[in-house]
Amino acid sequence: MAGRGPTDGLDPDESEGEDGEAVTAHGLDAADGPVRLEPTNALSRVARRRQALRPVPGRTAAVMTVAAVLLGVGAVSAWAPPPAAPSAPSSGDGASVAPVHAHASSFFCTTGAGADAGSGATSTIVLTNTTAAPAVGVETAVAAAGGTPVRTGVVLPAHGTGVVNPAAGLPAGGSAATFAFAAGGVTGTAVVSGAQGWSTAPCVTQVSSQWDFAGGSTANGLLDLSLYNPTAAPAVVDVTFLTAGGTVLDPQSYQGVSVGAGQVEIETLGAYVQSQSVVATLVQATSGAVVASELDRMAVPAGSGLALVTGTTGPSTTWRFAQTTAVPGGTVTLALANPGGTPVIAEVTASLPGATVLPHRVSVPARTVVPYAVSSIAGWPLGSPYALTVTASGPVIVGRTVVAPPGGAGPHAGIAHGTTGTASSWLVVGPGEQGLPSTAGGTIASVAVANPGSSSVSVAIRQLQGGALVATARVSAGGVAVFGPKQVGGLQPLLVTASGPVGVEMDAGPAAAPGVVSSTGFALGA
Repeated sequence: MAGRGPTDGLDPDESEGEDGEAVTAHGLDAADGPVRLEPTNALSRVARRRQALRPVPGRTAAVMTVAAVLLGVGAVSAWAPPPAAPSAPSSGDGASVAPVHAHASSFFCTTGAGADAGSGATSTIVLTNTTAAPAVGVETAVAAAGGTPVRTGVVLPAHGTGVVNPAAGLPAGGSAATFAFAAGGVTGTAVVSGAQGWSTAPCVTQVSSQWDFAGGSTANGLLDLSLYNPTAAPAVVDVTFLTAGGTVLDPQSYQGVSVGAGQVEIETLGAYVQSQSVVATLVQATSGAVVASELDRMAVPAGSGLALVTGTTGPSTTWRFAQTTAVPGGTVTLALANPGGTPVIAEVTASLPGATVLPHRVSVPARTVVPYAVSSIAGWPLGSPYALTVTASGPVIVGRTVVAPPGGAGPHAGIAHGTTGTASSWLVVGPGEQGLPSTAGGTIASVAVANPGSSSVSVAIRQLQGGALVATARVSAGGVAVFGPKQVGGLQPLLVTASGPVGVEMDAGPAAAPGVVSSTGFALGA
């Protein structure tokens, strides 16, 4: 657990922060496990939304290394750009992990937990260090309600994890956070939990002028959009919505939204995008760059759910879900969104171990989102997992909504985006760290490995801490292997390696059905 740094009897290492502020590393010892330092308030106040934008002097984020393994917590402000960026992910994927040999890791987390997620909903960030050396960095958190940002030091042990509360020290309401580490191989996973359910999604490793979503609803719950600007310059954002009926909505209130440097805005979409059973959200920064996520508080016949969805940085012609399981009485629906000006044909293919099913073709009109219930396709299995691939004649955005049948413990509904790329090495992170789940009973329920290639691959799964081998398999060409709780259960981060490119998806519990709480793994760089 991330705790407070010890102070008694120690000489703190100090470095001067921005605006002359002293930022202190309180004698950290990485062998003690993940430690969270005392937060320090930044001195500058962020501008509120829709005020006149003023020029913001450029600032350079610095991550200063002192001593052999410790970082003197440097001046990384809420409005500064990331100190370094990993190699650009493939089209559509906004999350990756900086290679272990990189000089820095930085990522951005938005959850929207303080808005419409329900009374008492909380957010946590699970930090994971994949390297063999301690990692020390800075978290800078800001509130949608305004006030001063809070800057906090964090240290993770080698191959270790830590759980932090991004809202600590901030006013009530939604928040966002930037994390910067003076080493590669560090990443973050956001978890939102409340009475309506819980969800998990990767923090993103880049800012972008474009973020897209498919699968939210304003008819069956509440849908919020978080816009976070962690850069040194103000941003101006337009938001457009595609509907199943082909109507393109561009409410005036969502055109020219100003997001100041270091500021987070949370937009309640149902006020202007009303009674839409499925909607695609297109975020375009006309000036600057931002980070975006959606939080859907879902109401379904069996109960409720929370769906935290990380945006994608653009459409793609290929989307993959490594594990999809349609259960009797439940539904699995794809949202196929076409943001382009011409119709697109999408081919939906299921891959099962030792079996082949016929693909289905779906026509997606221009500037439209089409819901497609794969759980209703005749001949496709119920109760058995399969890998799902969508290939389209033009770029699309694809989301998957899972609704569980009545009965069983919640949550009963969730939404996830697939991945657009494959890799031979993946990191899987559960909802919390050992002994400290981010939601009651939180655990890794299963890990699926899908092989889209034309020849079989060997797969091995090991624990990040200690490297213990937990499972191996040979996955046939076009096949999928699913590892259950007896093999991968718990909260220990896992490394999945394969002899060829594969896709990986983690299913988490507790949930009323597979896929309700799921997340793709993090593709690891070389």
